[in-house]
Amino acid sequence: MRFKKIYAFILLALVATVFGNAQITQTGTINGKVSDDEGQPLPGVTVTAKSPVLILPQLDVITNDKGNFRFIALTPGTYTVTFGLSGFKTLIREGIKITLGATTTLNVRMEISPIKETILVIGQSPVIDVQKTTMTTSFSKEFLTIIPTERRLLNSIFAMAPGSTRDTYHGSTTRDNAFMIDGVNISDPTSGGLLVSYGFDIMEELSIKAGALPAEHGDARGAVVNVVTKSGGNEFHGQANFYYRNMSTQWDNTKGTPLEGAKSGFDFEYDCAFNLGGPIIKNKLWFFANVNYYSKQDYVFGYPWDKQPINTPVDNQRYYPYAKLSYQIDEKNKLVLSYNHQNILRDHRDASRFFTEDVSLYQNNPTNTFNVQWTGFFGRNFFMSSKLAYVTHVLSFLAKNDSIQIYDYDTLFRSGSYGYDNIYKRPQFEFVTDATRFVDDWGGTHEFKAGLQFLYGWATQTKKHHLDPITGLSHRLYISDGLPDHIRHYEDFSEKEQIMRVGGFIQDSWSPTERFTLNLGFRIDHQEAIIPEQGLDREPIVYQDVTYDSRVTNGFKPVIWNTFSPRLGAAYALTADNRTVLKVSFNRYYATIISQWFKAVNPNSYTSWRQRLNPDGTALGDPYRFSSSAAATMDPNLKTPYIDEFIVGIEREIMRDTKLSVRYIRKWDRNLVENVDTNALDIEALKRGELLWTNYQTVSTVDPYDGQAVTFWSIIDETIPTIIYVTSPPQAKRDYDAVEIILNKRFSNGWQMMASYVRAYSRGIFGTSSGDSGGGTSLFNNPNAHINVDGLDSRIAPHQFKLQGSYRLPLGISFSGYFYYFAGAPYTRRIRSRDLGLDLPQGTVTIFAEEKGSRRMADQKILDLRIEKAFNLPGKLGDLGFVVDCFNVFNSNVATGIETISSNPLYTFEQTTKIYRPRILRLGLRFQF
Repeated sequence: MRFKKIYAFILLALVATVFGNAQITQTGTINGKVSDDEGQPLPGVTVTAKSPVLILPQLDVITNDKGNFRFIALTPGTYTVTFGLSGFKTLIREGIKITLGATTTLNVRMEISPIKETILVIGQSPVIDVQKTTMTTSFSKEFLTIIPTERRLLNSIFAMAPGSTRDTYHGSTTRDNAFMIDGVNISDPTSGGLLVSYGFDIMEELSIKAGALPAEHGDARGAVVNVVTKSGGNEFHGQANFYYRNMSTQWDNTKGTPLEGAKSGFDFEYDCAFNLGGPIIKNKLWFFANVNYYSKQDYVFGYPWDKQPINTPVDNQRYYPYAKLSYQIDEKNKLVLSYNHQNILRDHRDASRFFTEDVSLYQNNPTNTFNVQWTGFFGRNFFMSSKLAYVTHVLSFLAKNDSIQIYDYDTLFRSGSYGYDNIYKRPQFEFVTDATRFVDDWGGTHEFKAGLQFLYGWATQTKKHHLDPITGLSHRLYISDGLPDHIRHYEDFSEKEQIMRVGGFIQDSWSPTERFTLNLGFRIDHQEAIIPEQGLDREPIVYQDVTYDSRVTNGFKPVIWNTFSPRLGAAYALTADNRTVLKVSFNRYYATIISQWFKAVNPNSYTSWRQRLNPDGTALGDPYRFSSSAAATMDPNLKTPYIDEFIVGIEREIMRDTKLSVRYIRKWDRNLVENVDTNALDIEALKRGELLWTNYQTVSTVDPYDGQAVTFWSIIDETIPTIIYVTSPPQAKRDYDAVEIILNKRFSNGWQMMASYVRAYSRGIFGTSSGDSGGGTSLFNNPNAHINVDGLDSRIAPHQFKLQGSYRLPLGISFSGYFYYFAGAPYTRRIRSRDLGLDLPQGTVTIFAEEKGSRRMADQKILDLRIEKAFNLPGKLGDLGFVVDCFNVFNSNVATGIETISSNPLYTFEQTTKIYRPRILRLGLRFQF
């Protein structure tokens, strides 16, 4: 009760004083101190900031009695800062880089001069934030324009950041990242992944923050990925891009592999975009618009299995229009409106070497994002920002025909159709607003920030299954030795879930001295999972004299979480010139609730069972393996999943525009949400940390691979229904340790470079994949899933090295490239009960034959390069550039997939099933003015 009162008081104080953006800072800050030749502070200096990214012509401030100055809420970009005072030489600092959320400190000295003189300093922009402890990787527009990458995938840029592996970051899961456009949440309220896609050319800057996140970030336990979009300008600028590649621009890398002769890579790919930005009213109203169309066909090895060696190309079409208006109402108020649309169309979604064409899906995915943002200034040291966003999202997966799916136990091949249609609708509404106050005379300088976020999301899933004409059941038929074995049946449903999140925070960046800063903050969050009234058209089902009613006549809230998150950090400049800084932080991040974690207890969801069949396909005996969400329950004391994080590191500016960083990172991931079958596992024993399986017994046999005895678990009574209990088992945890070294050279003197090395160690029974982090694995439903499961994460390479850079030569020629080395990813040998002669009542079971992650795939060494030649067109018409990208320069055929089952005679253990794409040339044409 006491905690509730404190919680209510803090929340009330936040609302009463100031609302704040609980998402992400959209701006940067310039501050500093002006002194004379002898180091004495100079009050009264006029400091002016100019930049093409500012709608206003310039910003002016006057240094105070201590010589301090500050520019707040600056749009990211490149600035010129001028210092002027009568009797002193005017000092101009050009090329000052401002990035998201960073504080750029400019401590300058002005020289006395009896005559009017000017000193111009170009490109000496600090590369170390001496105040903030947050780990940030920023990719500028220049970098995004010149680097060879997959333009349709955000993950292709995300993967270049130090510490990232595919879509995970520093050992967090694919669901732990927060994705933003201009600070507005575009993460999926159902899955926690990326909900909204957008055209590559709308990005002014891509910021990736991971580690030591301040209290304003409440939606991430991994990385905060934010796109700052382009905004036009006081001059008209436009760009047109066209990229193309096809089969004739790629090599064959299948020779010497089991896939030799199979088609790989692309059939073709088109990527075209056009954007235009400029003033509607100079210094007042800007516009920016972009349209992007993308179309490709590529090949999946072995797809479709029934037409080999002929491969069917897999298609992918995407449309991305975007529009933005930036309105400087007056000097103190700015309004920004934007709209983004996406649609993804595919005819062969989920294509696999085990599928026929009919088993793949049709996909249609229209999404709209509306965003309104206001920023207001109240004096030179106080500003506020408010954001209002609405996202509509529809994701349709439609089967190719009305047949059920047929799964062959012997070959693993599937035919018929996908077996059902699945339509998701996931709209969400968000309102956030911020306020930041700078104070200079309270025991040092302070940057106070406080805030509130409100998000409401809906999730609707409509699933319609196809029926077998003989049994009237759906949707997948299993055959063995060419004869029907059993059929799996699901009831149709249209379920609804809702989530509501309110989060508030207070934080302070306090510098009691010029060299020491404390970053202190905390946030409180209130989250609710809501299951509204629904399913009134469904009928109750009776199984073993028990009635399972899927109807929800009265809505309820299965989860209500209230959490308190401390965020603590410190930065200390070891040298007086601020070029060497020690940083340390400890933070707690609580999970953001997603509907996938609690949909298991929505009665109006899955009801399923299995039915054995006679050779003629008719029903044999009674249904078994019954399961219904109508019987599922939620642990009333379910705790919020959290990550504790400790980071210590040193940053050193080793030369102009170049920074070296060394960090140690430790993460503890606890209270993971997981489904438990209460009819298979003793819940009371589980609470004590024991796994006591109540409906299984062990069966032993011999593993022919090594001649060792191996044990499976056989179900005792397969007619006992599955009863799901959603909880946090004591064993449900992850641990991550890493050492990270980064060398970053900002673009200057015609070149830029970033190199990173990460030594990572990630382990636990859960990995970081979407399957392992969705709360619905079989780890606590089936003891076979627990065999040898505690080990290394297959997604986290133990050694990771990345190098990317660009160099501009005379005559409009530029080179850029990206190289990465990943030590072989862990994998595990598996065996199947059926292959070893075990006829288990529950059917074929696959287990790990050895500790998870005990084997390694081959190391990956991949190099991508770009060369571009630009021409200045006559009459100031603009520039025309010709681009050649070469992906996989070495034409590596390293395996990215291998056969892990050693017991199936139809497959060769450790045989390559998928290889890295071949060397590919992509041709591009770019026009800009």
